[in-house]
Amino acid sequence: MKNTMKVSAGSRSFRCLAAVAAVSVGLSLAACSSDDDSDGDQTTTAAETSATQATALPTAAELNGVINRAVDPAVPSDQKVDTVQGGDQATELFDVMTRSKEETGATVEVVDPVLPGILPDTVNATVNFNIPNSDPMPVTGVEFVKENGVWKLTREWACTLIQNVAPDQVPPLCSADPAGELPAESAPAPAPEGEGAPAPAPAPEGAPAAEPAPAA
Repeated sequence: MKNTMKVSAGSRSFRCLAAVAAVSVGLSLAACSSDDDSDGDQTTTAAETSATQATALPTAAELNGVINRAVDPAVPSDQKVDTVQGGDQATELFDVMTRSKEETGATVEVVDPVLPGILPDTVNATVNFNIPNSDPMPVTGVEFVKENGVWKLTREWACTLIQNVAPDQVPPLCSADPAGELPAESAPAPAPEGEGAPAPAPAPEGAPAAEPAPAA
């Protein structure tokens, strides 16, 4: 009888231990699952944030604002330097852009879509040049660059705008080869020896003809 009681007591103890162990394992698994879910949520959130930042492109309206401010006569040139790449080193560019707009009445309009550029922090868009009494002239691939958190028109394309709207007002800084300078490779080559030499002057009238040179 005592042995039976001992076995029963031992069985109850074993079952209690097993139950406690099962509960502990369950709690541990639940905790691990919770941690995994938390880590997964954080990873997903980080990925979504990165994707959002990578695809945060400017709108056509924002880029229009950049160009319009660059040619606005009410805005001083020194306050336009953040509208064109390198504008702080070429403020005369804004004077030409503003003057050409006033004289021609031309307007520039960025249209959708705005697409990512090849290089980081660059975008490309189509720009319509609207000149009075002329059909709109679309130009594709106009490039903008983001510097210090600000979108700017690239300097090359600022020069292109001037060349299309007012070709007679293109500033020297927009010329790849300044006027009056001929590249060395374009200079005419000297004539080969014996070619291109001036013909001998004719003998005066009545003078004897020159004797031919003796044969070698």
